[in-house]
Amino acid sequence: MTNDNELVVEMGATTDATTLVNMAHHSYFNLSAGQSDTVLQHLLTLSASQYTPGMPPDGRVVSVESTPFDFRTPKAVGRDLEAAGSAGGDAPVGYDSNWIVDGDPGKMRLVARLKDPGSGRVMTLEANQPGVQFYSGCFLDGSTKGKGRVHHQYGALALETQAFPNAINVPEWKRQVVLEPGRVYQHTMIHRFSTE
Repeated sequence: MTNDNELVVEMGATTDATTLVNMAHHSYFNLSAGQSDTVLQHLLTLSASQYTPGMPPDGRVVSVESTPFDFRTPKAVGRDLEAAGSAGGDAPVGYDSNWIVDGDPGKMRLVARLKDPGSGRVMTLEANQPGVQFYSGCFLDGSTKGKGRVHHQYGALALETQAFPNAINVPEWKRQVVLEPGRVYQHTMIHRFSTE
């Protein structure tokens, strides 16, 4: 935590043998501070014009244009939830996919902006990773709780910057997750909090 209302997460790794590395930080956020049981009205913006469908992703890269996965402008999390569907099988309706963050994946850049219209609270997220997994809390089922609050479906969301899931099995993505001796894995996320 910084004096500038930031939560900074830094992860790093070195190795003495070829190793798979793809660390992620999986915090949940609901910016309403208990005023809303869901994040469905939160406005989300993702700096991503493409995503990798499938659970796990199979190597396809798809434009978000004219799809429920287009968050390039602020959109309520719940607006296209039904149209987004589910990950398949008995999975509940909701988002749990990887977006390709626009820009150079080795550089810090804006990944996402989240705003709760009711409270005016805003969180921006910057990171140096190629992707972000947006999880809408669709599997939360009320069976867990924290800080006195039950975790209901869509009660919070996660924005996990990382290399693409399943990258080790997709030849074009494999370099994202293979760490060789002499190289350093560095993953930085900066969550900035403000009000409007």
